[in-house]
Amino acid sequence: MYSDNRLTNPIFEITEDGSHTLFVPELNEHYHSTHGALQESMHIFIKDGLLYKLQSQHANQLEQQSLQINEEKNHQTASEHEKQPSTLFTLLEIGFGTGLNALLTLLEAEKREINLFYHTLERYPISLEAAQQLNYPVMLKNRNFNIAVGNLQQNNQYNLTAGNIDYKTIKQLFLQLHTAQWEQATTITPHFTMLKQEIDFSNPTTFLPEKSFDLIYFDAFAPEKQPEMWTQEIFDYLYSISNQGAILTTYCAKGVVRRMLQTAGFQVARLPGPPGKREILRATRLD
Repeated sequence: MYSDNRLTNPIFEITEDGSHTLFVPELNEHYHSTHGALQESMHIFIKDGLLYKLQSQHANQLEQQSLQINEEKNHQTASEHEKQPSTLFTLLEIGFGTGLNALLTLLEAEKREINLFYHTLERYPISLEAAQQLNYPVMLKNRNFNIAVGNLQQNNQYNLTAGNIDYKTIKQLFLQLHTAQWEQATTITPHFTMLKQEIDFSNPTTFLPEKSFDLIYFDAFAPEKQPEMWTQEIFDYLYSISNQGAILTTYCAKGVVRRMLQTAGFQVARLPGPPGKREILRATRLD
């Protein structure tokens, strides 16, 4: 179902990398960076979130394996694990929004054959009609689409590809993300299961997940637009429902947010942001 709380009349805008964002007049706020929606999501949530976490997890497993097997066997096992992990990877997203983060994560899960459970929360779901107009599948059909990752002065690029998934399939998958039933786990692909919940996370203890999380995408509207979503109570609660070694990434690098994450117990790093943003935050639960 779709909520009556839906933000009304979002305005479509083309960002600098050619991908869509939505502008919300009620909040005077965009869903994504106007400097590039795709490159923002890829930089903050995929490169510095999902891929970083997978690399860290993989390195830890290799270290453990090295105590038991020789180097040659270790390399073989590493390759096998990268393609077929033995455990389910759990991810929480605060702010489903346009579904862009979910689509990019799904494509990575399929490309890398990661078994991923994607739990996403959204207070104001966009309409299906709006979702169908978003141009992300069109942008992703060009498998050589490169996006900048890092500061504007840097030249390093992340080659964004959809692997062997064609445009028609990407479009169908994106539609499935938006038509999946709320409050019900839905298998989108053999590697990607999604649970969408229509919930007001400003009161976090009403959210009682069955799983704890390996990775958190914190993608709420900005603190000055939604201050109730950036509180110590929220970050304390996120810490309590995260696994040891869990990663949280967010576009907001404000000092007050960094300090709240640290108070909650996370170790916090400031990282170079995508074009148009100097820094982002990545928080790690160490214990």
